[in-house]
Amino acid sequence: MNGSESKSRWICPNDRELTLRAKLDSGWCVKSGLNSPSSVNQINELEQQVIMDVLRRSQQLEAIESDRISRLQDRLNNMKRNAKGDGSKACALCSDSFGLFGAQCHHCKDCLKSVCSKCGVDTFTPIGEPIWLCKICSETREIWKKSGAWFFQKIPKPSTPNHQSSSSKKR
Repeated sequence: MNGSESKSRWICPNDRELTLRAKLDSGWCVKSGLNSPSSVNQINELEQQVIMDVLRRSQQLEAIESDRISRLQDRLNNMKRNAKGDGSKACALCSDSFGLFGAQCHHCKDCLKSVCSKCGVDTFTPIGEPIWLCKICSETREIWKKSGAWFFQKIPKPSTPNHQSSSSKKR
């Protein structure tokens, strides 16, 4: 490698060099140091206005999205406050009793509480397995989907039954 090739090759500056360049106001790039600070292209008024308009629209969209998520969260909290039952002998949401002449009992896959048919949602897993969710857990999943929170939340793992199978009891 001759001398001209080594000069044209770009080398990442270390922190000390970057700090020195910042103090000397020579720019962050080797090529920007060749130009004097007065010859550096400045943003004109029109470009500044366009940037400010984009930032303003972005803030408006963030406020609208925040308001939408807040309304969804308020709806979910209202559902949780109005839940009346215990989820074992009565529906977790409406407190209808289960039994011979009572409501049909379904178990929520996420919270493992019992709910009646009108307070539960019959849905499917991504692999097509039918499951029941209470309306609160179903709404929570919808909020996760609509807000993108599924990316940050820990989605409940599928529960496994605690009882042993009949074949393992016989052995």
